Amino acid sequence: MLQNLRESYCSHAARGAEKVRRGLFHEALGEYIEAHDIARMIGDAEMVFEAISNLSMVRLEIGEVRSAQKGLREIILRSRNERVVLGASYNLAVSLRKQGNFARAFSYARRAMEIAKRRREISSLAMCHNLLGNISLSQSLLDQALREYRRALALRRREKGDNRFSLAILKENIGYCLLLRRQLRRGVRWIEEALRLAEETGDRRCRTDCLQDLSYARMRLREYADAARLGEKALEMALAEGYADIEKNCYYLLGEIAHLVGDSERRDQFFNRLQKQYPEMPFLRDFLCAVDVSGIITLKA
Repeated sequence: MLQNLRESYCSHAARGAEKVRRGLFHEALGEYIEAHDIARMIGDAEMVFEAISNLSMVRLEIGEVRSAQKGLREIILRSRNERVVLGASYNLAVSLRKQGNFARAFSYARRAMEIAKRRREISSLAMCHNLLGNISLSQSLLDQALREYRRALALRRREKGDNRFSLAILKENIGYCLLLRRQLRRGVRWIEEALRLAEETGDRRCRTDCLQDLSYARMRLREYADAARLGEKALEMALAEGYADIEKNCYYLLGEIAHLVGDSERRDQFFNRLQKQYPEMPFLRDFLCAVDVSGIITLKA
């Protein structure tokens, strides 16, 4: 009986991980909830800690930022499994970054990095450098973010086996940083390569990220027809998969593109949709119609 439960736990966890790689986060959540319930039935504390960390990771992906923190500090204090502590520290850093608490996010990211260095795992080291890059990007420290992303990329290139999933994410991050540095053509090349890899691996989240980035880049390059086409593709995927952050970004991008080409009806259509996402900011639509924020907007939480 116990062996059957352990096998069932591993099966649900494996299916959850595969769903994450494909960007199917709500489906992954269901698998990880099942795995967590089984771990509690077994009564193995370390297995429960691992299950909580997995749940945290996927909740971060679907935007449940605060609930994703639940249980992570206990894991960091009580778990004797360094791999699980690394994951919990990483997830807590991500949650704190998304809430704008960058100093504490950096602290937990460094904690995860220290464990990765002790374990000498290329994958974990690359993951932590990418996280440090994300924290830097959130603070608009673009040079620092690029350094971290490139360190992560160098590590990934040393890995054996198929790591196109991770390479796609890193190349998209690097490309997006280059867009923000106004190196638009270079950024587009990186993102197009990331998009190719995401399509090969079936990672719908990364593919949607790439499409919104390319829409933004084409808008900045004044290639408005391509920008609108790419933005519409990104919006379609965001709505289908529940990527709420990208959905909002696309409403802005498509509204701004319409504004730039003088299509006020289409502009109002998308800005009105965006306005509904922010009822606490009743002036948002009118503000976007009056002020060009395309040079300072960020597509990353």
